[in-house]
Amino acid sequence: MVIYPMGTPAYITVKHVHRLSPKAVRVTLDPGENLDDWRNIPGGFMTFCLPCGDPVLTRSYSLVQGPESTYPEVIVKETGGTRGSAFVNRKFEAGLKLMAYPPQGRLLPASWTKTPTHFVLFAAGVGITPLYHVMQHLLAGPVDHQITLFYGNSGCHDILLREELDELSRDPRVNVVHILSDGSLDDDLHNGRINASKTMLLMQTVDTALPKKVLLSGPKSMKTEVQRGLNMCRVPEADIRAEDFHHPPHLEASMAPTCEVTAEYKGKTVSFTYEPGEETLMDAVLQHGLDAPQSCRGGVCGSCRAVVLKGEVTEEHSYALTSEERAQGLVLCCQSRPASNQVSISFKEGQ
Repeated sequence: MVIYPMGTPAYITVKHVHRLSPKAVRVTLDPGENLDDWRNIPGGFMTFCLPCGDPVLTRSYSLVQGPESTYPEVIVKETGGTRGSAFVNRKFEAGLKLMAYPPQGRLLPASWTKTPTHFVLFAAGVGITPLYHVMQHLLAGPVDHQITLFYGNSGCHDILLREELDELSRDPRVNVVHILSDGSLDDDLHNGRINASKTMLLMQTVDTALPKKVLLSGPKSMKTEVQRGLNMCRVPEADIRAEDFHHPPHLEASMAPTCEVTAEYKGKTVSFTYEPGEETLMDAVLQHGLDAPQSCRGGVCGSCRAVVLKGEVTEEHSYALTSEERAQGLVLCCQSRPASNQVSISFKEGQ
């Protein structure tokens, strides 16, 4: 059995389920005797082992509890189907027991919080959950930060945590700006979707003498557009961090060459031929018998980090990696596929 970098899974109990809307719930969880070991990580997430199929489905959801909260809380919005978020919305009830991994997360670097900073946050839909968690912690900390949140939704009725955000916005350090795609607001800047051009205009409204750091959370399309806008605003990549709890689309298999792959973890090595049509390096490694670390399979947790010792790979994204880790040749195997005829990788142990 692999001891994952995310920690060892343990049984937790659903303590309370509060329905926020017909398609969203806020779930309070009780880790029992493991409570003291479960860290409250700003912008963090928990990975659940959902008993809604065979094999058990693993899904990661953002934490939302405040810095003084005793029990972990997550918000889950139903996105369709009968598993994953639908299972949480329809089947979770007080007293339900299930397996989960301890909270993890790499969205907010500790180094960013040590000096006064203006945090510019972009969220859409349920992507507000990790950023709301971050906002609470920044405001409760000893350093005097400023926060501007740009939050996109279809309409007023779709805004998650609206009362909580209204409460936070009473703090003079916080500015919450809603952008609605249904066109119901008074001006063009705050109507429509958050795309690259709108991102540039919104960034121009952030008037501050403090250094700026940018956090993104939401659907891939929104995140891509915001990244484009930030690039055109010449925001350094090192000052941008993103989180996305949706599993990414499958990588385009037709672009992958036939490749001889060698993968190593904890002294065990497997070698195999990667054929076009396989999805990711993580899929291929598991299929060929290497019990390498992995969990969320969505590029969120960072469990499947590996060093590329030989050859080249391409990544869908590397948001769970720091710039230092990328410079060291680390990749996320659940987001990667070979881009050369030979590839050798070694999986990392620990966070």
